[in-house]
Amino acid sequence: MKIDGLLPQQFFQIQSRTALEGLSVGDLIQGRVTALDNGLLLVTLLDGSSFSANIPEGYDVPPGTLLTLQIGERAGDQITARIVRMDTPERSNNQISQITRQLQALNIKPSEVLVSSVLDLLDENPGLGIDKASFLAANGMESDPAMLETVAKLANREFDLNQNLQTLSRILEDTLSGADRVSQESLLRPLLLEQEAEQAVREMAGRLIELHNETSKEGIPLGQEAKLFLARQLHDALSGSITGHEPLDEGRVFDTLQSVFSNLSQGKNPLSGGLNIEDNPIREVLGDFIEVIQRVAAKTGELFKQESPDIKKIINNFFEKAYVRAEDGDIRSIDLKEKAEVLKKVLSLAADTAMLTDEKGGQAIRPLAQELTDALRFFSQVNTYHVFMHVPLIINQHQTTGELYIMKRRARKGRIDPNQFTLFISLNTQNLGLIETFLNASSRYVTIHFRVGSSHLADFVRAQRKDLYEALEKKGYKLAEMKCRVFEDEPVNLLNAGEATESVLGMNARVDLRV
Repeated sequence: MKIDGLLPQQFFQIQSRTALEGLSVGDLIQGRVTALDNGLLLVTLLDGSSFSANIPEGYDVPPGTLLTLQIGERAGDQITARIVRMDTPERSNNQISQITRQLQALNIKPSEVLVSSVLDLLDENPGLGIDKASFLAANGMESDPAMLETVAKLANREFDLNQNLQTLSRILEDTLSGADRVSQESLLRPLLLEQEAEQAVREMAGRLIELHNETSKEGIPLGQEAKLFLARQLHDALSGSITGHEPLDEGRVFDTLQSVFSNLSQGKNPLSGGLNIEDNPIREVLGDFIEVIQRVAAKTGELFKQESPDIKKIINNFFEKAYVRAEDGDIRSIDLKEKAEVLKKVLSLAADTAMLTDEKGGQAIRPLAQELTDALRFFSQVNTYHVFMHVPLIINQHQTTGELYIMKRRARKGRIDPNQFTLFISLNTQNLGLIETFLNASSRYVTIHFRVGSSHLADFVRAQRKDLYEALEKKGYKLAEMKCRVFEDEPVNLLNAGEATESVLGMNARVDLRV
């Protein structure tokens, strides 16, 4: 678009005028808009120098626009200028077509508003790329600078959650080891109490679910999902009693449980139908729970009575709660909300420790904590998938990171059907390097394609067919097809998982799950 003689009666007031010194009234200059923030325009001239100017209210001058300006009369000691020509970046049909295809690959309708949002994002960030800009706009993140940086790190595999946690753990360990006893106990003891009490809360939730199943004669018995949900509700409601901020007596805890039970019917959840349990069995379960918590409180108190508390062990045990363990093929059940809560507690400990230490120590902690904060916020804001989250893993004592995607299917909503789903697993392993697994299940018949780094590894994976068949059979599935090939292109990332799955499996599928 070209506009000549744009509102000649309106003049811009130049704020930083070094680049314009020596010019006279009527002189013409050209420069490209590089930023616009709160009515302040930053213009870079063709010789590389730059200046800023206040623009009249209502002006819309997008970044990338080439301006031709005419110097006007001074207003006091300020130089003024008016736009005599404005050349906005041309938006080609080819660019719009690429954006449309990228949005469709994300299973997003490429509306005019959304395509325009992607174009604006590209104008403001020319080096971002259509794939990243489309992903950000599709997920409503286009106006958040931190999310722009985060999507680039994730897409380029520059963010490693495990490495972030390990580095942060070492810094907190060093900092808190040098702190006084009062500070150590005030920061760490509440965390230890909650950590040790988690198992007791889960066991109490399990016993309560069993009691309900024994007495209820209606519907299907409640299972693992209900147990995990109840455990989270109980933990939140009883956190004050667990950490010692509120009394831990049976009457108070009983009333708290009754309040939790009465609120279960609010909203959609696995226990929306309520729990049917008599008071006496509840009091028996509560008595056992209170005894466990009292022992936990005494145990953690003893740690800080020692001459030198084992800060390293305490920190390591605390951070390990964020990890999912897989030992000898046995993977523990994953509660993503629980892991996310542990990561939030890690960030809370980091913030408190940064306030405790000196400026140098704080400068070491804050960038790591901020990167982790931005990543967690990114995971929570993604809506092109049901769930997207990096999950720290401990596989046979080796720490790594997996990527978990629960993606939307084109024709379905709600929970994943265990009989019909598509998943993608991307995992960096200690001995085999990066392994990508594409899996499709149809009526519990499973097709699996692997991608690995070398032909030697491909032969090794193919030799595991029998073990894989038996492992799937134990889970109620049949192995229909298994293939393994060597990487021929770049690893899959969050920007292209859907297209890669369709290509590798040769199907018109949407990825449901990526680990």
